[in-house]
Amino acid sequence: MNRRDTLSGFTESDGPSPSHIELEPSDHEEPTWEVRQPGPRRRFDRRARMILSAAAIAALLANAGAAWAYWRFNGPSEEDRWSSGGTDVEVAISATSDPNRPLRAGGDGNLTVTVTNQHPAPVHLFLIKPGPGEVVADDAHRRAGCVDPRVELTQRTFPVSWEVPKNTIGAFILPGALTMRPGGPAACQGATFTVPVRAQAVRP
Repeated sequence: MNRRDTLSGFTESDGPSPSHIELEPSDHEEPTWEVRQPGPRRRFDRRARMILSAAAIAALLANAGAAWAYWRFNGPSEEDRWSSGGTDVEVAISATSDPNRPLRAGGDGNLTVTVTNQHPAPVHLFLIKPGPGEVVADDAHRRAGCVDPRVELTQRTFPVSWEVPKNTIGAFILPGALTMRPGGPAACQGATFTVPVRAQAVRP
């Protein structure tokens, strides 16, 4: 650093400026640096370690619980559950007598089976059998007195091979699957009957 009182006294008449400049000791002292040495590492006591361990375990449990909840509520999609074939599935099914071939006492008729496949993949039906409940005549014939139609399936089981595409309703005919026993009420002649049936189906 130049001292102002040293240079300010010189003029051009005094000759060339001196090449030697005097500095105060404070102007050229080397800077000093403070270096801090790291002290001994702080160790956690037993109580602190226990608290930290408990916090870590709680965090792991919270994450695991969140993952389980996510799986439960968002779970595998319907398509994922249908990724493999040969799995038994349930379908909505109903059956009625053939209105174009009315049942008569002692005679038989066809059964029309309607299958609703609400699943995101096709299903294969391989067996039709009686379901729980009673055979019921249509409203008009019930009001006329057809309360005991004496209508039943001609077999205990009906092997079938029906394919129903995904999200589709299919209709199928079982020829000669219904019969009205002799002595059926006259009020039941020519009625359309709803017949309880069940189906066994798999994912092909």
